[in-house]
Formats: sequence, C-alpha cells, structure tokens
Amino acid sequence: MTGGSPGLASVPVCVQNGAAPAASQPAESSPADALAGMAGIHMDLLREGQELVEEGQRIARDPEFQKLRKGYWTFSHDERNPRSGLQCAATFGSLSGAVQLSGPTASHKGALLTFLGMDIPKPASPRKVRTTLVQNKEQPQEVGAINYAIAEGKWGALAFALAGPEALIKELEEQADFRVSVDGRNVITTFYKEGSKAREYMRQCLAGQLAK
Repeated sequence: MTGGSPGLASVPVCVQNGAAPAASQPAESSPADALAGMAGIHMDLLREGQELVEEGQRIARDPEFQKLRKGYWTFSHDERNPRSGLQCAATFGSLSGAVQLSGPTASHKGALLTFLGMDIPKPASPRKVRTTLVQNKEQPQEVGAINYAIAEGKWGALAFALAGPEALIKELEEQADFRVSVDGRNVITTFYKEGSKAREYMRQCLAGQLAK
C-alpha cells in the first residue's frame, strides 16, 4: 500500500494472488477506458485548434474546441448491468487535462481520483510515485499515487485512492482546482466545475438507480 493522507486512502500496489500489480488494473476498467477516450478527444481537438491558428481562422468557429476550452463532464457506467453500481465514472475534460472520479469495479472495491495530462510522466509500466497535491487553497499534501501511461504513451495518468464511494460523493464540491507535482516538478494544474452534475450522476450510479 502507498501512504495516504487526510481524505485520501492508501493505494493498493499488489493483489493477493501475486499475479499482477494492482496498478495495471486501471488499463482494464471501464473508467480507464473513459480516460483513454478523453485523451483521444483532447489530442484531436488540440491538433485541430492548432491547424485553425495556422490557417488564420478563429478557433471560436469550432464549437467542439470551445466546449473543451470551457470544460465539460462525461459519464460512464457498467453498460451490461447499469444497476450493478459498478464502473461508475465522471470525467471532467478541459484544455488543461482531465479529472476523473470513479467508483468500485468487480476487482476494486474502492474509489479513485485520477488526473490525465500531457505533462504527467508516462512510464513504460505502472509505478508507485510520491506526489505533492494541492486542492483549492488548502495546504499541500504528500500523497502516494499510481502513475501509468495511456493513449499509446502520449498521455500520463496519476490515480489516487479515495476513502471510499461514500467519500467520493460527499467530497465532490461544486468546483475545485488542483495542482500536482512529481519530484518537485508541476505535472498538471487543472480544475472541474458544475460538480453537482457529477455528484447526482455518481449518487444514482453507485446506488444502482440508473435505468437500462
């Protein structure tokens, strides 16, 4: 287990059977698929935005790029059984990266806070790292996380364990700002807003109240 801190639980590094590190699990879960999909959207829109600048056009003409600039939520869940309460995830994407809050899966009973960004380290295999996390204007916290790469190694991710699904909903604020550093280097500064949308979705999803 990695070390935790107030509001953040320890992150499991090894599974009991020793077959594989738990850090590899995010790449197999539906919430991680949502992160990978968000990475693809980011890359496409950022590339398109750069092309618009080079062509002398106004980026404002591209509604999808503007949507990403302002930031927006996407949601995912267990498609096979929406009432299972598993694989619930809320992902807020913006030009600065993505913030995802995800609940239990079949193989992981806890909840995760995951950051996705181009400047986050992209290791060849998942690894445990120590980070400095600043949320809003609170004091910096030294917190353990799992660092891995997605989108064919073009994006990095940092996954933090939360105290549990109930804490995920309770601590989901209307808006929040984050800054994360690894080895003294800032790797992502990002945010989310309209947290009530995510809170209501996650409440229903975790309770198994989503309709098929």
